Amino acid sequence: MSSGSTSGTGVGIAAEFGGLGTEQVIDCFGQTTHELTLDDDGTVTIRFASSGVTAFVDPAQRAVLTPGVVVPDPIMHLAVELRPG
Repeated sequence: MSSGSTSGTGVGIAAEFGGLGTEQVIDCFGQTTHELTLDDDGTVTIRFASSGVTAFVDPAQRAVLTPGVVVPDPIMHLAVELRPG
């Protein structure tokens, strides 16, 4: 289980669940802002709670695979941390 806050963002990681790994990022009001899930192929799926947009990223390359979606640096950093090894 992860806990703490990301550097300078004012958000914290709420939980890490079993399986490949899912983390929820919550704001200072206790609302989920993002949900990150490590996929079987090593990519990470990021769901933006406020807009419902889903992005796929390659954490090894720090690349957003979903055209037209911008992933903030602190969220990309969390995606990289989900990746094993």
